[in-house]
Amino acid sequence: MNIEVIAKIAGVLGFFISVSTFVLTRLERRKKIEIELFESSSFDFTVDDDVNDESLVKVRFTNIGPQSVILKPKTLIIEHNGKAYKLDREDYWGMEEFDELMPPTSSREIGVHLGSVCEALEIESPKNYDEDTFSKLYPLSVKICDHSGKVYKTKKFKYHEAVGEFIT
Repeated sequence: MNIEVIAKIAGVLGFFISVSTFVLTRLERRKKIEIELFESSSFDFTVDDDVNDESLVKVRFTNIGPQSVILKPKTLIIEHNGKAYKLDREDYWGMEEFDELMPPTSSREIGVHLGSVCEALEIESPKNYDEDTFSKLYPLSVKICDHSGKVYKTKKFKYHEAVGEFIT
């Protein structure tokens, strides 16, 4: 092996290293939003004493990327089997505290009515629970957009209707 062959190999390796470094830094710097679902109640979103305890789905958005993101909460969509719950058509809780500008590591929460979500996704309680209906899980897809139209989504949640829990 002579010096010319070694120089050519080093040049090709150097090119691949620089391209991979560029790709990795671009991946590190992209915007990332983590979406979480929890069961909740209206007491988590209000300080009024005369409010009834309503079943809600708490949706938490956390900016885990290095850049600030401006979320549009009315673009929230929860889907199951082609059926969709769209927040722009429904009432929700927590908008007074929801700041659309999310710096890195910040979180925002909104609450949506569990009954409205189940109705829109056609998730109904069976008349009688048996082994199959009790253990049935409904896979959910949750999406939200930012001001530039970028969509953040997750498919990691399942709804266990029999116990009213969201499972990852």
